[in-house]
Amino acid sequence: MRLSKIIIRNYRLLIDAELEVDSQTTLIVGRNNTAKTSCFECIGKILTGDAFSFNDYPLKKRDNLYKNIDLFMEKKIKFEDLCNRVEPISVDFLVDYSLDNSDDNLGALSPFIIDLDMDITTALIRVEYKLRVDENKFWKILEKSYYSEEVFKVSNDAHDAIASNFHKLFEIVVYAVNPKNEEIIQRKRQSELAELFPFQIIRAERRLGEDGTSDDTLSSLISSYFDMNEDELDPSVSKKIMELRSVVENANKKVQNQSDSILSELVDKAIGFGYPNREELQLGVTTHLSIDDQIKNQTMLSYTFGNSNESLPSSYNGLGYKNLIKMEFLLSAYAKRVEKCGNAVIPLLFIEEPESHMHPQMQHAFAQYLEEFITKITAAKVQVLLTSHSAHIANTMIFQKIRYTQKTKNGVIYKNLNTFAKENSDNVEFIRKYLTLTKCDLFFADKAIFIEGASERLLLPDMIDKCKRLGDFDSQKYQLPDQYYTLIEIGGAYAYKFIPFIKFLGIPCLILTDLDSVAGKSGKNERIYYRSVPVSQGETTSNETIKWWIRKNKELSEEDKTKIPLSEIMTMSPDDKTIDKCHIEFQTEENGFCCHSLEEAIRNVNREYFGLDESSTEDDLEFTGKSKTDFALKLIDECSDYIIPRYIRLGLKWLNEQQVLE
Repeated sequence: MRLSKIIIRNYRLLIDAELEVDSQTTLIVGRNNTAKTSCFECIGKILTGDAFSFNDYPLKKRDNLYKNIDLFMEKKIKFEDLCNRVEPISVDFLVDYSLDNSDDNLGALSPFIIDLDMDITTALIRVEYKLRVDENKFWKILEKSYYSEEVFKVSNDAHDAIASNFHKLFEIVVYAVNPKNEEIIQRKRQSELAELFPFQIIRAERRLGEDGTSDDTLSSLISSYFDMNEDELDPSVSKKIMELRSVVENANKKVQNQSDSILSELVDKAIGFGYPNREELQLGVTTHLSIDDQIKNQTMLSYTFGNSNESLPSSYNGLGYKNLIKMEFLLSAYAKRVEKCGNAVIPLLFIEEPESHMHPQMQHAFAQYLEEFITKITAAKVQVLLTSHSAHIANTMIFQKIRYTQKTKNGVIYKNLNTFAKENSDNVEFIRKYLTLTKCDLFFADKAIFIEGASERLLLPDMIDKCKRLGDFDSQKYQLPDQYYTLIEIGGAYAYKFIPFIKFLGIPCLILTDLDSVAGKSGKNERIYYRSVPVSQGETTSNETIKWWIRKNKELSEEDKTKIPLSEIMTMSPDDKTIDKCHIEFQTEENGFCCHSLEEAIRNVNREYFGLDESSTEDDLEFTGKSKTDFALKLIDECSDYIIPRYIRLGLKWLNEQQVLE
């Protein structure tokens, strides 16, 4: 059996968020402030039975909460109506046990299976943080805030009272729900839910220092082995722990006896005044010395060099390695705890931002071997949920295991990349390989810019800064340079393959590509061969993305090979250049010419710098250099006030005006 889906409602930004859970590892990625950590915290509170705070209740739902409590306190609606109108914080857990044999013991899941239909293999568990069903107590808590001298009044104080008493007004209630008829429910104990889902959260704020100020350091994790039973430890470790304990016990006895004897003699000589005498109990001293306490409290990690006896303190080792070592200890300790629970449970492990302090190669290795490591340390079928801001982790993980968090005006939603993979089987392998090879940070960007090559990659950041100084972005309060945009160098031949994926993610996207004008010439067997020519001589374009775009606008098949006239491309309107949240721009006419590449467009609008004048021809504008990278670097270095081609400014203005939230 396994957890297949989690649905969170009315918790912070998670108004109605459905998270499909992978059978092994689920990676949650997305921009900052998209409720990745909130997901873990919500589930953690549910499973531990902790109360939610008023700050956990979504802002979008508070007006409804205030309004209905006001009506109840004014005695305009009944308490039963109030309970029905106030939306609770809720979490649905869907458990799939279809692969279990009918004879298997479902153990901790059994209390939550309340249907009698043998064909149903899904259990639905619903946890609600809802108004307590105690009208008198509810009234007593809020009465003073709403009534002054028996006169009803709604004030800020009344609403403050709701916030400060939120944990008293609400309670956690656990239900088993019939998946076939959700009106059939049975109330269950929170402890039954906790028994079903033994869990652990490894938070991003992992303490890695060894200064002794916290019980969560690496040293404390190692010394905790001293307190564990032998049967809880790995056999290879257990033998050594038993040897250490034997040594410590013998040392304790020896030191204890010696200290008792010496201290008792000192006390005996120090006490006088006739007491004690022979007839009375004699004074002695027994100290409680514990070497094992010293081992547990004073264990400090150190690192040795090779076979030498020299060592360095823990603080001299890199934080990335310490982070990795600590997670291994925490995972091992959790694995041992889970194995005590038996097979009839669903272990959940939440790891928040494991990339902390790790260099890219270490992040890649962690993502690649996480499942293998967990399988090695435990036979339990642990389901792991990760959050990450690392492109190296995201692009190492199998595509189908990734869930993308998209923030909308109606809250955060989780998008299953496996859904995209099934619907776009032709493109998904290309996208996955590209993301893996380039470590693209598309999952974490506010906006994306697809560019042709090296020149654009070097020039675009500088051009964006120039546009800001020129006032091109003044129409928006939060301007493009202040947003997190990502540059994706992919060229006109492949950019169109990303458009369905960009649409799926819901990210505003600008494609800056080249017109790539070509003309045909008949060859052998009457076959037409196309070659690059100046725009004035061009018949069509060789740019696959532009051709895909035109076909999309005309609702033609992608396999349609009809030649698209260059004049039709050059007369596209701004609306024609926009599809959903994607916009395309390519060279347009300036100074009497339309160029067919970025380098030529730059030469055209910066003629003086390149030694050109008004009489220059298309042939004069042609870029004949060997290195486009050198061209871009030299331009930035020698001509800081260069003019940006118009098509790029138009595209950047469009992107600046796009709203991230739908």
